[in-house]
Amino acid sequence: MGLETGTYIDSLNSSNPTATDAVSEGDDHLRLIKSTVKATFPNISNAVTSTHTELNLLDGVTANTTELNYVDVATLGTVEASKAVTADANKDITGARNLTITGALSAGSGLITLADVYPVGSIYINAAVATNPGTLLGFGTWAAFGAGRVMVGIDATQTEFDTLEETGGAKTHTLTVSELPSHTHNNPAGISPAPNANDVDITGGNGRTIDNNVVTDATGGGSAHNNLQPYIVVYMWKRTS
Repeated sequence: MGLETGTYIDSLNSSNPTATDAVSEGDDHLRLIKSTVKATFPNISNAVTSTHTELNLLDGVTANTTELNYVDVATLGTVEASKAVTADANKDITGARNLTITGALSAGSGLITLADVYPVGSIYINAAVATNPGTLLGFGTWAAFGAGRVMVGIDATQTEFDTLEETGGAKTHTLTVSELPSHTHNNPAGISPAPNANDVDITGGNGRTIDNNVVTDATGGGSAHNNLQPYIVVYMWKRTS
């Protein structure tokens, strides 16, 4: 039969040459094989050391040279401009900037979410927005907390502060006699001590005496005094579930 033709390896017929082909055509067959191999691998200029398994990993890949170069990173775990992001052996990534996330961020394996930052029992504070955090943050059940009160850290050494959510204190307070500072009053005008400890003399009097239990003029209104510390008002919520 006549000499086959072809441009690439897949054009070759493995049945050729046949037993009846002329021996003189053998060199033509060899030249055809060489030309199809070179045409099929035009850029191979050195030894190819990849195994068939490694080469088969590229089966179905449609990326071009520029796209394949995106994964050619110098150091695993370090972000490089115009390169794919790869984690290092510890699954860490360093050097990222301005990361924008669209949609919900799943905790996955080890990622921290807002639900982790605000576990049950956490207090959420906002100085501008009154919306329930369950709506704002998208998780949990929240209840308004501490209306009209300030918070104080727990202190096991003081009975007033040794129990969580214990309340106390008052906005106003009326002093009792025992709470008054120790003090004295001047004698009323015209009254001076008498020689007798049980009597007093009235200046300008005619020797008359009065009982020593002299009551001075009353002053003060007895109203409760302001007991508030400096404060600022915010919205506070506690996560209950």
